[in-house]
Amino acid sequence: MIHPSHSRKDLIEVCEVFNIEIEDLYDLQKISLISFLEAELESIDYIEPEYEFYFVNNIDELKRYLSDPNQTKNITIATKEKVIKDSRRIISYCQSGFEIYPHFTSKEEVFASALVVAEHCDISTCRRAIKLLNEDRSMERTIDPIISNRVKKQIERKDNVKKKTKGQFRARTGSFTINFS
Repeated sequence: MIHPSHSRKDLIEVCEVFNIEIEDLYDLQKISLISFLEAELESIDYIEPEYEFYFVNNIDELKRYLSDPNQTKNITIATKEKVIKDSRRIISYCQSGFEIYPHFTSKEEVFASALVVAEHCDISTCRRAIKLLNEDRSMERTIDPIISNRVKKQIERKDNVKKKTKGQFRARTGSFTINFS
């Protein structure tokens, strides 16, 4: 029932988000976790709708989500390696002051490579490459990174944590009295 493209980490996250209680959840191997999760899903009649990451309204939609291939894992290893390699070439191009040689042969090649990279911006290296490339004023247009809703929410959460934990400077004006005892 659960498609093998869902990783152990993904399945643990599903259990956490939908409050599915499985004993020793974090100690189970993927195969054991799948069997426990499938048994638990059969006994559950209702789950809270979730619109932040999974966009699931009921238990049937969650089962359908888990039985389908994982949308975030739809890239082959060879494609992922090629995209990351191209991303690194774009990053090197940007860090060298937007010098085409030796990274690329033309601006068109840079742009074509960036269009492919932009389709896989769930990968952090790809996001960084596109962000740096968009700073190049000689490019014919900016490229919009394609990011899944799930990754957008994860980035948003990380940014919120950074903002909350980052030190802030506050300047107060007025007259103050300092006492040395």
